Amino acid sequence: MKNRELLIASLETAVPLWTAELSGTPLKRLLAEGPTLARVIAESGDVLQFRGSRKGAAAEAFNALARALAILSFLPDGVKFSGVHIKNVHPDEERR
Repeated sequence: MKNRELLIASLETAVPLWTAELSGTPLKRLLAEGPTLARVIAESGDVLQFRGSRKGAAAEAFNALARALAILSFLPDGVKFSGVHIKNVHPDEERR
């Protein structure tokens, strides 16, 4: 299995788990995490491809990506990543 295929397969498992965990957090609060998650992904995205020397660096980068995709999936059009479209409805939006 190629690295890209492994990443997508892993995200297909992790994103729904993050979605379930985050559904109890107010959407406004989740969206506020965007800049922090973007920074982690931008600074350590290469760690996902090539692994890092620091123990846990790849896990931190992966979880930031999976969490960000879960949060973005709550937006009205969801999110598309690497050809996979993810869309969920946040409970805050169901109440409207």
